[in-house]
Amino acid sequence: FDRGLREDPAMADEVGSATSSSADSRPKAEPDRPQSFLLLFNVGKKQNFGTLLRSACAFGVSEVLVVGAKKIATFGNQGTAAHANTRHFDTLEAAKAHLAAQGVQICGIEIDDAAKPVTAHPFSGSTAFMLGNEGIGMSPQQRAACDSFVYIPQHSGATASLNVAIAGSIVLHHFATWSQMPEHARCGEKFVVEPVRGSLEKFKNPTEEEREEMAKKRAERAAKRKVEEDDSADCEMDDDDEKS
Repeated sequence: FDRGLREDPAMADEVGSATSSSADSRPKAEPDRPQSFLLLFNVGKKQNFGTLLRSACAFGVSEVLVVGAKKIATFGNQGTAAHANTRHFDTLEAAKAHLAAQGVQICGIEIDDAAKPVTAHPFSGSTAFMLGNEGIGMSPQQRAACDSFVYIPQHSGATASLNVAIAGSIVLHHFATWSQMPEHARCGEKFVVEPVRGSLEKFKNPTEEEREEMAKKRAERAAKRKVEEDDSADCEMDDDDEKS
């Protein structure tokens, strides 16, 4: 079941795990205001990632958690990917533990008998929203990781469900409204777009998330070098044994 993010090899225009982005335009965390998170796992169509990132930025998502992929396609993000605060995890369990440590519950966006209509705003605090696969919905592993479910009411029999990116966008907007997130400044017919922090600024003055991501990458590179050195040493020993 768990394909998509973990198995899609054709990912261009990417956001990498080494560049966990934390732009000034991100919503500032307020102690009394619940925060929203977007948990990406098992989404199969790469064109949905960019739209989800764009909506996540527009609706004040604090962090985008990507499971099982070092990079994700961002086609259609319209330049918002650089404003997204992304964090990568090898497993869904690791992502859930990261959220639980912050008191964040996981809410699945799924048409399910246990789901509540999102229009009722059945939220109780900071929440991470997870979507299912476009074709098969949520896997058993995803369902087990969720603390609750919401669905989007439809008002005709013309379609069985909404596109994953559209569904995610609607739910994120509802949460922003419920949490009373302040509206961003507008100028004319558009909202004001704030500048993105450059790579040098991130390197010199990293945020906590960026610092953790850099430490993680350094540890991964060190572990990889250790394996390569051990393999090289084993090969040299084998060569010596053959000569003797």
